Amino acid sequence: MSTPSLLIIDDDKDYLELLNEALEGSFEVKCASNLDEAEKIVSDNEIFDIALVDENIGVDKGSEWIKGKVQQHAVATSFVLYSGLANEDAILKGLECGADDFLAKPFSLLALNNKLKKLIAYQNKIHTFESEICSKDRVINVSMAQASKYGSCMQLTSRLNNCFTLEKIRDEVFSFLYTMNLQGCIAFYPLNEKPIFYSSKNGFCSPVEIDVMKLLKIKPRLYRFSSRTIFNHSLCSILILNLEEGAIDTDIYIDALASVIECIGARIAFITYKNSLVKVQNKIEQAVKTTKKMIEISKHHQQEVMNEIVQKIGVSFHVLDLNEEQEDYLTSLVHNALKKHTQDDINFLEVTQLLDGALSSVSELEVLNQQQDEEIEDFDDEDELF
Repeated sequence: MSTPSLLIIDDDKDYLELLNEALEGSFEVKCASNLDEAEKIVSDNEIFDIALVDENIGVDKGSEWIKGKVQQHAVATSFVLYSGLANEDAILKGLECGADDFLAKPFSLLALNNKLKKLIAYQNKIHTFESEICSKDRVINVSMAQASKYGSCMQLTSRLNNCFTLEKIRDEVFSFLYTMNLQGCIAFYPLNEKPIFYSSKNGFCSPVEIDVMKLLKIKPRLYRFSSRTIFNHSLCSILILNLEEGAIDTDIYIDALASVIECIGARIAFITYKNSLVKVQNKIEQAVKTTKKMIEISKHHQQEVMNEIVQKIGVSFHVLDLNEEQEDYLTSLVHNALKKHTQDDINFLEVTQLLDGALSSVSELEVLNQQQDEEIEDFDDEDELF
């Protein structure tokens, strides 16, 4: 441990020499008999541990000089003012000027030595306390920064849950990477479709990036190599290119993105299901419309046939020479045919009503999808404001 430094200022050169001899065994002492000499010593040295200053230095006041230096954070870490007066005014001056201690002459040189050593011990305690505070502040700042990053990851997950296209998922992930100063790629592996690869830096992945992601797709959910990390899901992958080993934020990003990749995979599965449902919905709608049209054509055709039969039978009554029994028989045939036609009309009506109900259900599903999309847009607007 280095010897503490001490600056003594006193216009009494004999007393100055006495103080120097008494204290040089415990301190590295510099002496000045006036303030100009003290300023020169200060300019040639680093900050002293203690400045021991007489109140009366010629026409100058030591308390005023100390006050100026304390405000400038210059000369010394601690100041000690001493004076031949020990009245209340002198002690208050010592307090007001910013001195750490006040001594009244005459004082014991041994007591002075012990007092200055205690002041050094006091400085050490303050230094240790400040170091602990700085250390705690650093821990708090790191914790706050980490909490902020976790919060960003949670917000990303929330926003992903409101994405209904792969492009929207890509944009949300890349926005997060930009904010976190991360670079990477994302790959989508939609069912029954070709894989799609995007780069946060260039938009589209280079051939080597695509090859790497295809190669690492068979790796576990989390796989690290050098500063690169890939997060895998059966429906997607995220490759981060700059997660440095040992960096304070690396573990945060790894934990967060390991959850995010699961969220993205689940979202892609939902989007696939929804798109399939829409396709089925469209096919049902088309089939119902076609069936209704075919029923209308069939009804029209049936009516034409029945009209033709009735017309021809009616004409035959006048052409044929029929007895009463034969006319009754033919009349019965026409009546039964018309009765059957009426029942067919009822069946056609019931089928048409069922088809209309199916179309109504399809329309309701379309309205629900539109409302859901509008709610997502409103959510995005509010989230941006937040």
